[in-house]
Amino acid sequence: MTDQKLNQNLDLPNQVPVPEDQSIPIWKAYFDKYKPIAVNIFNKFYSNKKIFWPVVGFFGLVFLIIILGNLFGGKRTSVNILTSPSPSPIVQPTPVPTQSSDVLTNSSSKLGDLKTQIENLDVKQSRLQPPTLYFNIKF
Repeated sequence: MTDQKLNQNLDLPNQVPVPEDQSIPIWKAYFDKYKPIAVNIFNKFYSNKKIFWPVVGFFGLVFLIIILGNLFGGKRTSVNILTSPSPSPIVQPTPVPTQSSDVLTNSSSKLGDLKTQIENLDVKQSRLQPPTLYFNIKF
């Protein structure tokens, strides 16, 4: 019986406790945490072949177009636009209101001027006449 106990003790290697490294990168911890979830989702997606192959083909085609575009797209040269000097703007003086002592008199004179302009306005445009047409045309 003592031989069995000795054999059992000999079968087990001497285990020395290894201190765990506490400086595991954060990205590796997240990777180890979410890897089984991602594998499970991929396996479910891969099991439905009618959806998997068109999606893979589409993304492969998009990836191929992007690579070919970068390889053969060429560099676009910028066209230098020659700018001619622009003319200086025309400065028109704005009228400045004059200081007047009697605002009511000025307003009444302006209203009188507007009234005469309205009365002289030819709304029917009677001075305009249509052109005379000659309908007796022979070929």
